[in-house]
Amino acid sequence: MGNPLIKMGNEYYKRDKDIYNLIAYIAGKGKNTEKEKAVSVHGRGISNNYKMAPEQMIKVQKLYGKDQKRRCYHMIVSFDAEVDDYNSVILAADTIASMIFEKMHYQVFYGMHTSTDHLHIHFAFNAVNYKSGKKWHQNKLEFEKFKKNVLEIIIGY
Repeated sequence: MGNPLIKMGNEYYKRDKDIYNLIAYIAGKGKNTEKEKAVSVHGRGISNNYKMAPEQMIKVQKLYGKDQKRRCYHMIVSFDAEVDDYNSVILAADTIASMIFEKMHYQVFYGMHTSTDHLHIHFAFNAVNYKSGKKWHQNKLEFEKFKKNVLEIIIGY
């Protein structure tokens, strides 16, 4: 599927409201409702409902006492302009969510957006592992391996 670009946002999402806003944005229900065209919105380890999903992330964070500092990550996978097969992109998103985030025990909410010339997937994932309570930390080398794993999944579609 071309040369997808994987980008991790710099935001820390320190407040409950920040997490609600990010997930609403991904669901196409935030401030940019008219601009954002969200397609196939899902949750893994949390509800598919954009109003319930942040509550569930926040409960895990509070359970482990990890509701400070960075609480959520925002990853965007953007595809080349010639990629226009919605079904393949959605299947890739579902596979990334299950094989990477769900397998590693991180709650994730994601959706494909069609609001630009490039199909792209937004992933919001909890910084707190729901089984161990440990926060997600990756150094540069670990993140490169993480991106490689994401790319390998995408290439399969």
